[in-house]
Amino acid sequence: MRLSLWPLKSRHRTTQSGETSSSRRPASIRRRLLTSTLLAVLAGYGVLFLVNKSLSSQARVQAHEQMVGRVREQLLNGRATHKGAAGLQQVLTQIVTPGLLVWVGLEEGKTYKLPQPDGSFALSAPLNKLISVADTKAQSQATPREFQLGSNVYVTSSLPIQLQGSPAQLRFIEDFSVNAEQERTAQLLLLATAGLATLFTGLLLRPIIRNGLRPLETLSDRLEGVSTESLGQQRIPLERQPPELVPIASAFNALLDRLNHSWERQRSFVNGVSHELRTPITLIGGYASRLRRGSVALDAEQQQQLGFIEAESQRMAHLVTDLLDLARSDAGKLRLEIMAIDPFDCLTHVCDRLQRHAGDRLKLDPGAGSGAEGPNHLAMGDAKRLEQCLANLIENALKYAPAPTPITLRLGVTPEDLMLHVVDQGPGVSDADKPSIFERFKRGTSAGETAGSGIGLAVVDTLMRGMGGSVSVADAPGGGADFRLTLKRSGAPASTPGKA
Repeated sequence: MRLSLWPLKSRHRTTQSGETSSSRRPASIRRRLLTSTLLAVLAGYGVLFLVNKSLSSQARVQAHEQMVGRVREQLLNGRATHKGAAGLQQVLTQIVTPGLLVWVGLEEGKTYKLPQPDGSFALSAPLNKLISVADTKAQSQATPREFQLGSNVYVTSSLPIQLQGSPAQLRFIEDFSVNAEQERTAQLLLLATAGLATLFTGLLLRPIIRNGLRPLETLSDRLEGVSTESLGQQRIPLERQPPELVPIASAFNALLDRLNHSWERQRSFVNGVSHELRTPITLIGGYASRLRRGSVALDAEQQQQLGFIEAESQRMAHLVTDLLDLARSDAGKLRLEIMAIDPFDCLTHVCDRLQRHAGDRLKLDPGAGSGAEGPNHLAMGDAKRLEQCLANLIENALKYAPAPTPITLRLGVTPEDLMLHVVDQGPGVSDADKPSIFERFKRGTSAGETAGSGIGLAVVDTLMRGMGGSVSVADAPGGGADFRLTLKRSGAPASTPGKA
């Protein structure tokens, strides 16, 4: 018996919005790791891109500061500021280098004395507009400032001087457009490299993550292999687990210990109680039967009451037998005598035995058992246990199908299987109940107020699986239920029977 620790497949439940519960299911760990790693790689390249851009801007500003420092030294050494605007203009014209624009801004009237820029200084806008933007950027700023005009990148700064005793500003604009274009090209290459590196990282991470998560898959397989028969023996070896999985494996081992302890107590209780109840129930039924048959002083009502006692004791004895079979199956001690049997003989025997109890409602349809080859239709199973299964199904049908509707017994034959049918004309089994009706203590919705324990069909399922067969239910033609017991034909390949 497999111990279901968690559902392997999620059931889709439709919400009011029309979405299924699986659409809100968390992503797998593998996908999370892959996504997180790729995002981390992209974030790293983004930080590298921003740092590179900032460092390039700082490098341009530092280069401009060094240039301004050299110009200041030449002006101070040459004392050009004492010769007036004309002398300063002459010196500035000599020291202007390609890509550098220098002029003097006078405080009075904001007029400028400009050297004529040569062809080495590329103007992306009219000269007056360039100077206006530079004035806005450099106003009240002691450090060089970088700005962009069009596609060109400039660095501007100002140097306060005294021009013939009057305050003035020595202004600089240096063109770094070529350097910025090279930087943009390098950044595009960096972005392309980042994309290719991310793609390569994703492809490389797939097998790495798969191998890294393999211990989880191995642990899951071991957990899935735990069954009720192995609760007392199977444990997860902690020394073989990665450190991250040791707490999980340890907690699961502790859970198995608790489950095994509880399971053993349950089996011992069911087995002990069943054995203890069998004797008094048999005595009650025997004495009730003897009193009912041997006493002549009892009136009709007392005879009927003794009959009720006898019937209920038989039902309790049947229930105790079912409980014992389930307890033995759980303990792996249910023994079946598997051999070649004639299922039609079992049908006939059960029909004859229960005919009086059924009030002539049982109808045996010869079907496949009526031909010349009928007696040669043999199957592998335990005749006594097969009759027990048939009796459970017949009593179930008698309980739920209204009197006096018939209950038909029939044998069907396929090349590999023999199928015994118990067909009634009761309320049937709904499609929602069919998957679970053979589970323990589960009853269909059509049971209503009818008394029942919910273990009769579970015992049938246990015994049929022990014989290498199966039990199922289908809708009967015209309404009702068609319970089917399937056994492998003698000589056909079947699972190893003998223990359930």
